[in-house]
Amino acid sequence: MKKTARRSSTTALVFPGATGWRVRLPTGQIQSVQALDEAAAALPSGAIVHLALPCTSALLERMTLPSIDRDELSGMVLLQLEKTLPYPVEEVSSDFDVIHQEESESTLLSVAANHDQLDRLCEPLRNRAIVPEKVTVYAQHVAATCSTEETVLCLWPEDGQLVVAVCEKGKLGYAQTLAETDPATVLGELPALLLRAEMEGVPTNFDRLRIEQGCGGLRDQLAQELGKPVEVFSFDDTLLESKTNLVPSSWLAEMQRLQSSGQLKSRLQLFAMLYLVIIAAAFLYLAWQKKRVQTLDIEIARTTPLVEFQQRQQTKWQELSPAIDPARSAVEILHLLHANRSSKELKFTQFEFGLKNFKIEGEAPSANLWTEFTEKLRKEPGLVSFKIEGPPPQILNEGGVKFTIFGR
Repeated sequence: MKKTARRSSTTALVFPGATGWRVRLPTGQIQSVQALDEAAAALPSGAIVHLALPCTSALLERMTLPSIDRDELSGMVLLQLEKTLPYPVEEVSSDFDVIHQEESESTLLSVAANHDQLDRLCEPLRNRAIVPEKVTVYAQHVAATCSTEETVLCLWPEDGQLVVAVCEKGKLGYAQTLAETDPATVLGELPALLLRAEMEGVPTNFDRLRIEQGCGGLRDQLAQELGKPVEVFSFDDTLLESKTNLVPSSWLAEMQRLQSSGQLKSRLQLFAMLYLVIIAAAFLYLAWQKKRVQTLDIEIARTTPLVEFQQRQQTKWQELSPAIDPARSAVEILHLLHANRSSKELKFTQFEFGLKNFKIEGEAPSANLWTEFTEKLRKEPGLVSFKIEGPPPQILNEGGVKFTIFGR
């Protein structure tokens, strides 16, 4: 019985093939490449990348430890790795997967990868600013597709070698590689390999065999040798995710930096788009204003002759109004001047009239009469369109005055 794979629609998996590498894109499409730089070129922009290592790039160690608490087991695993690793434990990323537990004891498989080796291996990815979010071992993905009720012996070609793995109830319990993949050599070396596995506590009473279709020549011979049913699987089959993760802490910091850089780039792109939208709106507004100005210019050009005609007509009217306005006729003006005399003794000696002004000269017995006459003219409603001005009068010998009054 196989499990159903659950994978994010934006996640790409890079994993080893029989030779080279294989890339499962977020769309489900699979591509085969020879090197990781080709895999990096095949990955879509923005995809979350998970990397599955070949068995030869990780250290696998089966352990039985006296605890079932995961935190305690983590400390015990590190102590055990310090004894067995060929380099300091600080230079590796490690994790473990519990295979089975009893009342106070756990059997688990620890996986570890050296940082320097990971850096060299993933340099083609990181040169393209691709930092894997998760690093696992491909054998664990294969084990996760096995039945949770059976012990299964799995064989598949990987990077020119043959991987022999024991999967216990959907968990990887043991894995070794054979340098040769031809059936005769495999059948000759397999008994000794399984004996070493059994000595390490690995169950070898298998319920079935699973062989990758590239090892088809082994199918019938292994079925006959071990007397178990054989199931064929493919690298193209869907895979479940592994619970372990070997991503170095330095990669996590680099990933955060790239994410921050990507967010900053996105914000700058957004600001640039907003700026371009504002500039475009400004150009549209200016074009609209220019169109309005052009429309106004056309309207002004159309109405200018009418305005000029009205101005000419108004000028002519203002020039002719004194001649045709009865209130500004010479007779009416003279009548108003005569009606506003303060005394009959005030006499007019000369009257001149134009279209826009008049002039009157006369004599008065006293300066007071001249003053009263001038003030009355200034208050006369019929003369409001004229500015009444009277220079100081000339004093006569008899005490009278000779005056001149202008209406402009």
